[in-house]
Amino acid sequence: MKQSMNFAAELVPIAYASALIDLAAELGVAREDLLQAARIKPQVLESPNGRLSFIDFNLLASAALTLCDEPALGLLLGQRLNVSTHGILGYAVLSSATLDKAIQFALKYYRVLGLAYELERREDGERSELRASESMPLGALGRFAAEGLMCSLHSIAQFLLGEKMHGIEVGFAYPAPLYAERYQEVFGPRVLFDQPYHRISIPQHYLQRPMALANPATVQMCEQQCEALLASLDVQDALLTRVRRLLLARPGDFPDLSSAAKALHTSGRSLRRHLSAMGTSYQQVLDDVRKRLALQYLNTTQLPLYEIAYLLGFSDASNFRRAFKKWTGKLPSDYREEE
Repeated sequence: MKQSMNFAAELVPIAYASALIDLAAELGVAREDLLQAARIKPQVLESPNGRLSFIDFNLLASAALTLCDEPALGLLLGQRLNVSTHGILGYAVLSSATLDKAIQFALKYYRVLGLAYELERREDGERSELRASESMPLGALGRFAAEGLMCSLHSIAQFLLGEKMHGIEVGFAYPAPLYAERYQEVFGPRVLFDQPYHRISIPQHYLQRPMALANPATVQMCEQQCEALLASLDVQDALLTRVRRLLLARPGDFPDLSSAAKALHTSGRSLRRHLSAMGTSYQQVLDDVRKRLALQYLNTTQLPLYEIAYLLGFSDASNFRRAFKKWTGKLPSDYREEE
């Protein structure tokens, strides 16, 4: 049975965008200027489902990095992404009996946050390590995103324990930036770079500490809501989600099937067979991504048509107009005027 694309799987909480906008304002960049630079319509931030598209958030983050003139923007943002910012998942973590239970819950349901990472946990003697690997190539936003993720994890763990943790070791999968000393100000002295993945390692003795706000009933309620949200986000099939995210990360330069399979660490034959079993094909997924990206750009940004055409991999605006007319029965200019 053919599965239709559900771009809800690529949404991130608006709370993340709000935190970034507030931070930029404190750094001297007005909300209106930031949205204009990102070419995002203000009403996009008033989404009734409280979520923002992956594309819009990337546009916003890129504009913030350019305008704020703050290389450690990700570190600053991560310190603001507290328990409440993460919505229902944050409440569940806050209500867990121990830090160990909180981590277990987060690993089970973190996909409701729309993170561009795969998370896994490893136990090694007296330490517990949480690893994060990009589920899609983030390019120029990679360091910003990793800083935000790891800093948020670190801040939340300390908040839940109610004390500063000692013996923490944090690793990042990129070379040390020029402002590396600021990482030590946040995480402590044990920060490593050029690691095979991003990671945070803590002593095991912290894991069984009882939580002050433990509430089993709240955790149960949150689990039911997370299950429902996962179902609505259509994130159960990991490979299809990774294919979509790979395409979303390469606007204007969509890979062919062989290149996509290589990037996803599988073979072209396996990828083709997997998608076929789901009632679709790589070309159908690519076409659907381009169509929905086009709708997203037209609905939420003020990008001119020639730029949208370029971002979708078309050689010129006329080819984009023909494709859009085939997809929707309307010209892109007419569609935008109706919105």
